Amino acid sequence: MKKILLLAVGATLATSSIPVTASASTWHTSSIPSQLRGYWYARDNRNEGVHIYKHSIHYKGEETVKVKWRYVGNHKYHFKYSHSQGFTISMHYYNHHKMTLNSYWHNYVR
Repeated sequence: MKKILLLAVGATLATSSIPVTASASTWHTSSIPSQLRGYWYARDNRNEGVHIYKHSIHYKGEETVKVKWRYVGNHKYHFKYSHSQGFTISMHYYNHHKMTLNSYWHNYVR
């Protein structure tokens, strides 16, 4: 009986001491990663673009909106702003010269 009790206590302690890491897909209010920031021109219309700041996004001709962001893997990010009612902006960052957004112009370059 003592062996079973010791085994149960040992198993409980072993499983409770395993560290739990934070999920990579949590929404962040911290600054947007630096490689994403800056002005991106729409590839098909150089008069349009999007400026990504530390904590906000500004599409040309619209208001600047403060966003939360999360990394979803494979160089893809999601952005969400407070009045979006759950809608997220998806970004696929290819390199420092090219990225795509699920917006009207879709492809952006620097």
